[in-house]
This record gives sequence, structure tokens and C-alpha cells, in this order.
Amino acid sequence: MALYAAVSMLMLASPNGPSGSGPVAYVIFILLLQFATIVFLLVGPLPDRKWQVVTFLVFGDVGLASVSLLDVPTSALIGTFLFALTGSMCTFFLGPKLLVAHLVFANLVIVYIGAAAYVQGLWGPWDAIAAVLVAGGATSGVPIFAQIAWSLVCEDARQSEIDPLTRMKNRRGLQNAIEDLLMVAHREQLAFVLVLVDIDRFKSVNDRYGHDQGDAVIVLVADRLCDHLGKVGVVARTGGEEFVAVLVGDAEQLCELVLEVSGTLTDRSDPVPVTVSAGAVVIAPDSDVWTSGVDVVNDATRAADSLMYRAKAGGGNRTMLETM
Repeated sequence: MALYAAVSMLMLASPNGPSGSGPVAYVIFILLLQFATIVFLLVGPLPDRKWQVVTFLVFGDVGLASVSLLDVPTSALIGTFLFALTGSMCTFFLGPKLLVAHLVFANLVIVYIGAAAYVQGLWGPWDAIAAVLVAGGATSGVPIFAQIAWSLVCEDARQSEIDPLTRMKNRRGLQNAIEDLLMVAHREQLAFVLVLVDIDRFKSVNDRYGHDQGDAVIVLVADRLCDHLGKVGVVARTGGEEFVAVLVGDAEQLCELVLEVSGTLTDRSDPVPVTVSAGAVVIAPDSDVWTSGVDVVNDATRAADSLMYRAKAGGGNRTMLETM
């Protein structure tokens, strides 16, 4: 924005800049808006909503284009290189769809300026085409390559949160998801349920059938758990044969789903039949434990873990549930 403001001031000072009271007044108006935006960004809260960033993008693009078009085409084309800045902002804060819209707009402006330079006799046809290609390549290439690099980085980050065997979230992915689910539960006054699930006597499965069959059992249990609980929360594999589900919704409906876990995940007709034990903790919307903040997750995890081991001690193949 400071660069945009500098361009506006230089245009006002340039003998080739806007002439006439109307164009000059318009550039001064845009300059005042640019200064106001700079002050807001320095002293006010940073934009944290999409519509605010989109507004910033539109103002930057339209302001730059309209001011540049008041200059002579040869100078205006240099100013269009600033489109690369708003393009990079699209990459990091708005996404590919708005980036495409920005690039279409920017390149239309560049083509128009190149055509104007040719019509006014400032450039020959080949010079105008070359200038348009250079300006368009620079303003488009920077955000496009940034988008590609950013997408690769984001994909690496997503993969780091995925368990390679089951393709469900791992412990890291679960931790990142829990914060969002806690906020939803607290804001919308919904129940928050944490479930620990462990395959009973899994070591004997590996010893008897081998690790390949053991992995197949884990994948089968993971798929069934995702089908059963994945629509109302997040399911993750946090250990060898241990899974965690974090659910948000109506307390009564969630309790019914959780109590069906042991029966849903097991089938005696499986090639390697297994059972599971589960411990679940329900935190009601009006529970006093919400006052402990994020620690509520640690408290719920410890309680669910204790319940799960009590289920195992009772013979396994059962779910134990309590309310906090």
C-alpha cells in the first residue's frame, strides 16, 4: 500500500501524469484512501476475515488500475508490475479462485495499456506485444509460482497430520482439530465427547497371524470407526492399535453412538476376528469443567483412558461412558 501511495504521489508530480481538475482530484482521493489504509493497518487490528482481505484486494487492484490508466501508457505499464503484490496476497490469504480473477483483471489492464501505447504511436506493434508479454509474465508469474510452492508446502503439512497406514489423522492432526471442535462446542452450546478405543489383545494377533494381518485388522477397525463416528467429529489413530474420536453435537445422540462402538467395530465373521474396548467421556454444555479452558481436553483424555482400561479389565469388548 505504501508503494501504491508512492506511485500516486509521483504521478501527481509528473508532467506526464493526470491533467485536469477531475483526474487530479480522483488521484488525490485514491491517495487519501491509501494513506488511511496504511494508518489502519499500522494502528488497527489486522484484517482477519475473508471479506476484509477481499476488500483490500479489490481496492488495491481497482485503485492501481484506475490511477495507472490516467498516466501515459509507457509509464502506466511500469506501474502494473505492482499487480504482483496483490497477486501474492491472493496466494497466501485468499486462494486460487480469487487469484485467477485477479490475474484476468490485471492482464486485461496490461493488454489495454499496450494497445493504447500502440494506438497513440508510442510503440510499434512488436514493441507493444513484447511489453505486454513482459509485464503480464512478471505480474502473473510471481503469484503463480508462489501458489505452486504454497500448495506443495500445504500438502506436506497435511500429509504430516495423516497416519500412513489408515489415512486417518494422526496424533498431531488430532491436536490441531481438537482446538476447532472445542470452540464450536463452547460457542454453540453443544456436548463435547472424547472416546478412546483400543483393540483387545492385539499383540496375540501379531504373534499368531503376522504383522501384515495385524495391519489389515487395524485398517479394518479404522474404517469402521470412521464410518460410525467420522460424520460427527474427528477420528484419529494415536498409537499402534489405539484410536481417539472427538465428537461434538447433541449429548443424547452422541452417547447412543458411542455405546454402539464395541458392537459396530467387531464382526465374528472377519478373517481375524477381534474385539475392542472403549472409554468415553461426555462434557455437557453446562458442565463446570469448561472453566478450565484447554485443560478440559487433558482431563477428559485421562478420564477416558481410565475408563478404557477398566473396560479391558472387565474382559474387553465393551464401552464404558461417564459424564464430566
